[in-house]
Amino acid sequence: MTDHLPAAFRALWHELPFITAAGVMVCTASGIVVLLMPGLSPASVLLGAVLVGPVWAAVVATADSVVRDGRGGVFLLLRNLKHHVVAGLEVGLIPAAVGALALLNRQLYNGPIFAIPLAVSGCATVLAVLASCYAFSLRVTGRLRGKALWFTALSLVARAPLVPLGVLALAFVALLLGTSVTASLLLLAPGPVALFASAGTWTENHALQR
Repeated sequence: MTDHLPAAFRALWHELPFITAAGVMVCTASGIVVLLMPGLSPASVLLGAVLVGPVWAAVVATADSVVRDGRGGVFLLLRNLKHHVVAGLEVGLIPAAVGALALLNRQLYNGPIFAIPLAVSGCATVLAVLASCYAFSLRVTGRLRGKALWFTALSLVARAPLVPLGVLALAFVALLLGTSVTASLLLLAPGPVALFASAGTWTENHALQR
């Protein structure tokens, strides 16, 4: 099995310019969302997908290049931002739409009779978020689309759920430390998160294809 994790660890030092630029771009896009629509709501979730999704697609595409081919850098990140806007929207809007529906169910429904649609939409949101950890790489680098993209992503979640769980845990810890200790950690978090997500995706996808 091809293991891309060592390349991700090496890139934490060798790709510092990319990591810094990725953090600035992701935090800027996220900051605009918070500024325009503070709080967690269906509208803010969808706006986040529209603004952050394309940026994250560019970061993931660059991380894929780093862990698979050893090529990264800020200029590649900027080129990927131009080329993967549509891909970022396609992937980002799916979990955002499912999550927005879950939030809407929570706002509109109350009482035990409405627990089933709320539970279904909640579980669907969790699956969509986990699958998206794989789906960005599969879309921007693997060139998968539509049903094939999400079927493969969900297959990888079933095969290796610890990869997306670990990626989300890393992002959560960085967010927690960034808001409670120092905001500079938020700038350094997106790059490593993308690198480890990419390494996990291509390691498990190679194993799945064997």
